[in-house]
Amino acid sequence: MNHKDAKTLAKEKLPEKRYKHSKRVAETAVEMANIFKGDEEKCFLAGILHDYCKHDELSEMYQYVTEYKLDPNLLSFKAEILHGPVAAVRMRNEHGIEDEEIYQAIMNHTSGRSRMTLNEKIIFVADYIEPKRSQPGVDDIRSIIYDDEDLDLAVYEITKANMLHLVSNDRTVYPKTVECLNYYNMVKE
Repeated sequence: MNHKDAKTLAKEKLPEKRYKHSKRVAETAVEMANIFKGDEEKCFLAGILHDYCKHDELSEMYQYVTEYKLDPNLLSFKAEILHGPVAAVRMRNEHGIEDEEIYQAIMNHTSGRSRMTLNEKIIFVADYIEPKRSQPGVDDIRSIIYDDEDLDLAVYEITKANMLHLVSNDRTVYPKTVECLNYYNMVKE
């Protein structure tokens, strides 16, 4: 799939605000690919398509989890976690994006996982730091990326912040996120 087709696909499905976010993630991911020697093409495609299913009906997402035999733990979660895995299988099965790195980057952009590929890490971080994001600590993560150029530390700090947020709000943490935190905690040291 080329850039134009990917942008059209995202623009036709997503609300305008979400589409603009996806464009910023794709642009940030390409910037980061230049810094960290990632694949600009894969990062752009994963970035523009990562939230493709963000606004789908929950019942429809559960059907995709079952039909494509995704992690059954996903059935205990809502759209915040589900939209990545569902978008990944839809990109592969309905839109012909066969590349494993793009698939994994879309699949894990919210949860993370241990041993992410370079391009997966770029999408994971780009989604968090795109220019319109303003959550507490985002400038620290931007500094880790643009000043320190430490992608693994950024993944760790984002995962830690996400987990602290979930735990402080009595929310269940997806097991891959726990694995991600533990793995990148060891790697950063």
